[in-house]
Amino acid sequence: MQDQIALPDETQQPGSAPTTKRVKRRNVEQLAADRALYERLREQKFVGNEMELLRQDLWVYGWKVLRAWMSDGTLVEKCGERNIPIPARWDEIETLKRHRDSRDEVTHDAVQNAVKTFTEDILPAGHWDPDKGASMRTYFTVACMFAFRDTFKKWASRHRRHLAMTANAVLDGDRLGRNLPPDESVIYRWTVQRILQDAKWEARAICSLIYQQKLTQKEIADELGMTSRAVEGHMRRLRTHAKTLVARGEIDALYGRLTTAKASGR
Repeated sequence: MQDQIALPDETQQPGSAPTTKRVKRRNVEQLAADRALYERLREQKFVGNEMELLRQDLWVYGWKVLRAWMSDGTLVEKCGERNIPIPARWDEIETLKRHRDSRDEVTHDAVQNAVKTFTEDILPAGHWDPDKGASMRTYFTVACMFAFRDTFKKWASRHRRHLAMTANAVLDGDRLGRNLPPDESVIYRWTVQRILQDAKWEARAICSLIYQQKLTQKEIADELGMTSRAVEGHMRRLRTHAKTLVARGEIDALYGRLTTAKASGR
């Protein structure tokens, strides 16, 4: 179907791509079926068994669409193409792409809201018009995108807050260097804080998890929704920055203590 979202489990066998004429015919048939369904739902005042079946169908369809587009990292771009801007950072797109629990959480809330809006507001109000060429599923997909935008903002706010809290823990003056002699402890805290002063939140959070919880790269990646390679990349850039500060004479030899605080690659 021309307006149906292409999902991994809906791909066709090689050589079986429909011709333009066949696609158009299927599109016309789908719009006719949707129009007939809409008329029945309107006569039933949008309640009853057929309406419940539609809700279930939209739930499954919306779930597949959003999860597929989050899994391949294209959802934010597709929303932008529909003039639905998503204030997402690159690392947040990667988190949804790689972290199944986060992806499922966002998908569930977005689809739940989209189904409610579509079946309780959009359809009864007559906002969907089959004469404009979009099938019911296509129109619902746009509703899912708007719902994703609102759900993502709430999820991202919690995610950023968690990241900031984790990152700030490593800058806690009461914890840094507490096992060192008092004079070394002061220098140690200042050194760490100077190195992390301009670091990204992700690098700070990684350092905090290494320092406070002694986690491995894989454990840190799971906690922050990254890959082990991304964790190592942040640490490599941070070590390079620290060496630059040493070369400039901005931090002293106590940096040697920091080089031992590397996350294990296990």
